[in-house]
Amino acid sequence: MKLEMHEFCKHATVPCGFTDSEGEIKANAKMVDFLGLNKDAPEMVILLEKIRTEKSPSFVIINLVSDFNQSPKVWQFHFLPLFGHDKEYLGTFFHAHEFLFLSPIEYVEGRQPYAVTTEKPNKLFTDREWEVLFLTLHRLNSKEIARRLNIGTRTTDNHLNIIYEKADVHSACQLRDFAKSKGFERYIPSEFINKGRGFVEMGGIA
Repeated sequence: MKLEMHEFCKHATVPCGFTDSEGEIKANAKMVDFLGLNKDAPEMVILLEKIRTEKSPSFVIINLVSDFNQSPKVWQFHFLPLFGHDKEYLGTFFHAHEFLFLSPIEYVEGRQPYAVTTEKPNKLFTDREWEVLFLTLHRLNSKEIARRLNIGTRTTDNHLNIIYEKADVHSACQLRDFAKSKGFERYIPSEFINKGRGFVEMGGIA
């Protein structure tokens, strides 16, 4: 099984690898490059430990670079443990791809999944305004936004008024149309991903 998985990974077109029951990691060239580019990232320690020890189907979302010339992107790592006929643990196959996003309302509207980024599209808004805009685009009201950001509702409304003014719009519908025309819906504030450590474990079935 180990040799078969190593051979499979070697010829795969996506970053992937296999860790055996002893925790030894073997990965294809794309995954080796990917991990090497981020070897100094603090979240890499957590990721490598999960690769070595994960024995249940799960996935994580993590903000990492895949090219020295590009900003970090949001990646999703999947883990699939493999077991023998007598249920002994053989190892875990893992692979990565850019995190693709699609909300239920966007699905209803017929949109296609798209990659998200933590790089601000431009300097039109302040950091807080980008956070408020992100939550507004996902149809949260002022009270919900205030609760999530731990700020007052009046403060939230003030931020929204400034956002409307900067975008030269007069309604939430116009704001969503404006944001889509600029590609703003692809941006997710890094604070919402890293929660202070650059890593979000989602869990669940891969």
